[in-house]
Amino acid sequence: MAPEGLRFAVEQRHVTARDGTRIGYQVRGTRGPCVVLANGLGGTYLAFRYLYDALGDYRTICWDYRGLYTSGASLDPMANTVAHQVDDLMAILAQERVDEVVIAGWSMGVQVGFEAIRRHPSRVRGMLAINGTYGRAFRTVMGSRLVGRTIPMLLRLVKAQAALAGLATRRLAGSDALISAMKRVGLVSQTIDLEIFRAVAAGFQTIDWRIYSDLLTRLDEHDAEEVLAKIDVPVTIVTGDRDLMTPPATAEHMHRSIRGSRLVVIEGGTHYTPVEYPAIIVEELGRLLDRIPGWERKSREATA
Repeated sequence: MAPEGLRFAVEQRHVTARDGTRIGYQVRGTRGPCVVLANGLGGTYLAFRYLYDALGDYRTICWDYRGLYTSGASLDPMANTVAHQVDDLMAILAQERVDEVVIAGWSMGVQVGFEAIRRHPSRVRGMLAINGTYGRAFRTVMGSRLVGRTIPMLLRLVKAQAALAGLATRRLAGSDALISAMKRVGLVSQTIDLEIFRAVAAGFQTIDWRIYSDLLTRLDEHDAEEVLAKIDVPVTIVTGDRDLMTPPATAEHMHRSIRGSRLVVIEGGTHYTPVEYPAIIVEELGRLLDRIPGWERKSREATA
């Protein structure tokens, strides 16, 4: 359960994907255009607290990736790809009778967003890409190819020792000791919203690390670089100048490749800018919506 200060109204729903996997998702708002919030791997809808506040009565949909939180695990262990996550989103949109969306993706959610544009270009009207990449995620971690080559080996170890990883997570997730360590090494900034970060980190206590490590592996198998030059909808790319997971060079490459895109580099921001500098993220989402006919903030306020 969310801490008192983070509780806000969403309706929890489920849909059955075409392969039989039960997918949990959250809906807020019943009128107006639809904004889809695509989370980072391991995040929950609580991570988007500030965007929910800003979106008001926009119809807003978030969901849990396969095997995480309210979503069931895939029966087929190979069915955890980014393409499968997009298929799940399309099943949600079909059930909700939503034809077009704007996607706000964070971290893994950026890859999901680009894959959605590749597979369903007529349904995505715009995209906010926050601290993410277009694919082959391990190539850019810490700006080091060596680190990227090491990660698969570490993931195999985590998968083999999933029970031990789960025990360590239950003891450390959201703890002061872990947060202090992350601040010291630059993984999060001093401005991070500790209440939200702890709430999201607490969710990791329930994670099956065999599934999580497999989902992370699939991110490195995904590559949508060829999609970037074909995108013809408004795109805003946000990153932090201290993001070690998806360094600014990755955001700059996407910006150069996507015609008409907007690039915002947040000074002092790490991979967690939505809970470090939420006012900037909220403003950039608003700017993006204002560029899309039918999604504008001002016209909606005038007709509300």
